[in-house]
Amino acid sequence: MPEKNRIPSTTPHQDQAGPAPTSWRRLVSVALLTGAVRHIGALLAGLAVTWWHHD
Repeated sequence: MPEKNRIPSTTPHQDQAGPAPTSWRRLVSVALLTGAVRHIGALLAGLAVTWWHHD
């Protein structure tokens, strides 16, 4: 009786160690977003300090 649930040896195994690789586009977009958020935060903090010390 032939087996019907055979997996060919060319298919990758699903239980490989390590997470799936992250694409470079996602890394770049996250880096740009992080930099923009930090820059906006620094500007807001500077404006808040300037307003606080304004006489």
